[in-house]
Parts: sequence; C-alpha cells; structure tokens
Amino acid sequence: MVKDLRLGLCSVVCLTYNHAAYSAQAIQSIYDQTYRDIEIVIIDDGSRDENVATIRRKLQESPFPFSLTDQENTGKIGLNMNRALEAANGEFLCMLSLDDLLLPDCIERKVHQLRLDPHLMLVFDTCHKEIDSSGAVISEYQTTPLYGRKHATAAEMLELEYETIGTFYLQGAVVRRSLVDEIGGYDTDLTGDDLILRTKIWQYMLERPELTIVLQHIPGFVYRKSDQSLHRQTFRQLRTVVEWRNRYFTNRPLPDIFVRWANHFFRQCIDRGNDSELKVALDYSPEIESMYRAYCGSWKFRRRAIKRFIKSKFGLNRSRIKR
Repeated sequence: MVKDLRLGLCSVVCLTYNHAAYSAQAIQSIYDQTYRDIEIVIIDDGSRDENVATIRRKLQESPFPFSLTDQENTGKIGLNMNRALEAANGEFLCMLSLDDLLLPDCIERKVHQLRLDPHLMLVFDTCHKEIDSSGAVISEYQTTPLYGRKHATAAEMLELEYETIGTFYLQGAVVRRSLVDEIGGYDTDLTGDDLILRTKIWQYMLERPELTIVLQHIPGFVYRKSDQSLHRQTFRQLRTVVEWRNRYFTNRPLPDIFVRWANHFFRQCIDRGNDSELKVALDYSPEIESMYRAYCGSWKFRRRAIKRFIKSKFGLNRSRIKR
C-alpha cells in the first residue's frame, strides 16, 4: 500500500547515537528553518549517554510535529533510515545526523525549486561548513567535486560516484519521497548508507532522462568533525566500498581512491600496533590483502619501518625523526 503523503511537508529525518553533547543544538537548527512546513522524525539507536533525555527535553519546545523512536542498538544505518522513512509523512525528505546542523535557509531554497518542477527529484549543496567537536569553525566553505558545476547528468554522477566515492553529502539535501520509495529505500544488507542510496538514485535516473537534479553552490549544513565521525579512515569504510563495488560496479576494479584509503588504513594499523583490525581486513578481502602486500613492498613502508626501528632501538622521540 502506498503511503498517503502530505504535500508540501518536509520530513527532517534524524538518526542519532551518543550525541548528547550536540543533539539539542542540532534540533534547534531545525526549529530555526525559514521553511515552516516541517515534521521531525528521530531514531535514537540505543544511545548509552544522556542523548534520549536531552532530545526529549528539546522536543518539548518544538514548533513542529515530531516522533521519537528510542530503540535497542542495531548499528545498522540503512535499517534505521528505513524505519525513519516508515514514520515520515512528508512529500519531501531532508536527512540530518544530530551531531551536525542545518543552516537556516537550507530547506526553503530547495523545496522552492522542487515545487516549480515535478521532474526535479533532488536538490543538494556542493559545499558545506565544517566545525570541530567544540563548535570552532574549521572551514566556511568545504567543497565537493561538484562545486561550481552548473549541471550534471545521471550518467556523469554515476561515474563521478565511482571515481570519488562521494559526489555530495545527503545531509541537508532535499529529495522527493516518491523517488526514495521507487528505488526501495536503503539497502539493509550492506554496511554503507548514503553512498548506496546515491548510487541507486543515479542508476534509477539513468533510465529516466526526464528526471533532473539541481546543484546549489551554497552551504546548507554544518558538518561536525568529531571522534565519532566517519571521516576517519577505518575498516568500516573499506568494507562499505567493497560491498558497494561488488553490487553496483561488478565488472570494475576498486577505484584508485580506495587504494589510497587502504594504504592510509595500513599505515594507521601498523603505527598503532593494531594487528587484530589489520588481520580482519586482510581476511575480509583478497583485494585488500593484495594491496597490503604491495604496500609492504613500497619504499614508503620500508622508510617508516626504519624510523620505527630507530625509535625503538635508541628511544628517540617521534618529533626528532624527520618525516
């Protein structure tokens, strides 16, 4: 049965976990939107801090209808996003993690364009603002590979997705709910979330050239680089990309950027003595194991090994060893 959606309503869908330090500010950024036909849908994935209590207090001030699901931890973003979509009633969707922030006109300027053209499926920003865990500004204009482009086709977006593993952030984007329903929402059997959804969107639109997107070169949200953020290279990211490539780019090798990420991961594991995580990664994929063998045979690896040996042998401080 197709859900009866409310026209004009934008459902701000929020996933959150252990965001007690940030969630009230994030919710306030929704309250501050210049667009006023909004509902808030929040799923807390079993936070262990005071996040749920903080959210409940903040929602008492809400000028918008809202729902809050407080569930046991699943650790599955795709599953949780689909649960949030089941609770959402809006014609439009905007995603937000509750450690990030929406800027005041983020939703209004996107919904305005979507309402002008029924073939327009998605409006997103090609840049964003970045802050650290304390709220200090890191960058006023952090750009994506699409910054400055006037237009992009679904075919171009799909290729760029493969090459860069990240065309834009879904945070702060506004998408038609009908499009998300047509592509079946998020894939719950894969580790990744935004990367998967974007790829499904491009593949769907590739077969329907009448559908369009709009790029806006204005920051719409504030990304917080904290210890919880996935911008740090981890095995989770590598696994996400392998799963994604295996499903959506079956006949293509892992992209070059993946090799750089893998080398960074190897370096982190070796420097930190994290043999267990390294072993998990090598056992997970023969391709990752092959990349590791190549990395161990590189001059950079041998040079770092020599530096570690000198440090261990003579007790030198890291700062005294020229990098």
